[in-house]
Amino acid sequence: MTNEDPFAPYRDAGGYLGDFRGERIPVILGYHAVRDAAKDWQRFSNDAQGRVPIPAEDDVRSLRQLPIETDPPLHTELKDLVRDWFRRPATDPALREAITVLVAEAVEKALAAGEVEVVSGFALPLQSRALALLLGLPRAAGEEWIAWGLHAFRTAGVNDPARADRLLKVLERETDRAMAQGGDDFFAFLAGAEFRGRKLTRDEILGYAHVTFAGGRDTLIASIATALRHMAQRPEDLKALRHSNRLAVTGAEEIVRWLSPLDHIGRICPHADEVGGHPRAPGERIALCWAAANHDPAVFADAQTLRLDRSPNPHVGYGAGDHACLGASHARAVIRAVLTETAARAGRIDLVEEAPDMRDIGGVVHRRGYARLTLRFHRKDD
Repeated sequence: MTNEDPFAPYRDAGGYLGDFRGERIPVILGYHAVRDAAKDWQRFSNDAQGRVPIPAEDDVRSLRQLPIETDPPLHTELKDLVRDWFRRPATDPALREAITVLVAEAVEKALAAGEVEVVSGFALPLQSRALALLLGLPRAAGEEWIAWGLHAFRTAGVNDPARADRLLKVLERETDRAMAQGGDDFFAFLAGAEFRGRKLTRDEILGYAHVTFAGGRDTLIASIATALRHMAQRPEDLKALRHSNRLAVTGAEEIVRWLSPLDHIGRICPHADEVGGHPRAPGERIALCWAAANHDPAVFADAQTLRLDRSPNPHVGYGAGDHACLGASHARAVIRAVLTETAARAGRIDLVEEAPDMRDIGGVVHRRGYARLTLRFHRKDD
């Protein structure tokens, strides 16, 4: 995409002690170190309600997000319960076609408008409507979520109790409806599911739903905007995508690698430990920096450049190990459709205005996507 290196601040460090609003947390950077730590759940645990995300969310929710905030073997059983549902974008041609139609509609609307602020005017509506499809809910549900903005319960990167309460009320409404009436959507699937010989509790259903809304919102929005920005900057890639289905597959992986939409995540030390020379007491946290791992020049040649044809591409943009992202199939389907449907319809995309989204990882700042991005779309025959 560019010769600019958004992760240059990490380049010369094997790790550092970050300051996260007064909490000092060692940040692991290198690709192999991050991947190994992500797989070592006995040493770096997820079993801590509200404390896996950084900043922590235990001030705005009392629910344990499932399955992410558990460890094997419980995590394995909880993940297996819903795995096939979240794989549907890869296994169900009808759902995949519905996602493609939804993306085509968004591209046609952008072409008709000409100039679009794509973060809030393209990516946000598309993510909300695509999530409704994935969950088997009516389109009206997605229209409701559009008004929430880029994150389900944060404002300017800070946990917002009012927004968190709004999300919880929506999830409670859908859960209670499904438990009372059944149906064929995700909430009804959970209400009817058997786990260890019993039905899931209401809180367990809410725990599954909460991470679905919290974990895949701003990350997918940022990925969609980055895909569109790349096609604007690299018209040769826009053209090449019209003639290669494979390029959309590799390109969707590369966008996630280059952007790393989830910059970092926390893990908890169940035992006394030392990470990068920094002692950890039981219960203290470490951070895995997916962004730095995905830009490790020892693993990714010309790591700062977004190359749609990069292969192999062993990125950790969807995590690694047991706790890897359940929503990866859905994100891949949406990003691939954005690449293919935009290329099929747009002859050119012009950059009008952009403002970077600057992220602070414990005192080290880098650019992650766009706070605002205005593009002008031209049809192929214009």
